[in-house]
Amino acid sequence: CNFPFESMVELNEHVAETHIGSGKACYSCDWQGCPRMMKPFTKRHKMYNHLRTHTGERPFKCLVPGCDKKFSRPDSLTTHTKTHSNIRPYVCAVEGCPKAYYHARSLKKHELAHESKQGGGV
Repeated sequence: CNFPFESMVELNEHVAETHIGSGKACYSCDWQGCPRMMKPFTKRHKMYNHLRTHTGERPFKCLVPGCDKKFSRPDSLTTHTKTHSNIRPYVCAVEGCPKAYYHARSLKKHELAHESKQGGGV
């Protein structure tokens, strides 16, 4: 809509009240040039998470002393927090492979490397 705002808080309030609303069956991003324009969200909070890709807002801060990382989504913060514990719950099942990961998606990617080397399953 091209209205200028002095702060991120003002921008977010305007977008929430004027452009997103509540109680809708779906929420579409009207940000100019957004490639998702024709792919609506069914949940309001997912629309808010998406809008942060446009605004650059990162309200979820890591609370570990000395870590200044911030995230746009709460699940990204949760995933990041695991890196401070050094606990890697996703362990490769291939015999003799010592690899373990913080994220399930990283393990899946690793397993694909085993599959391509062996020409089959893990």
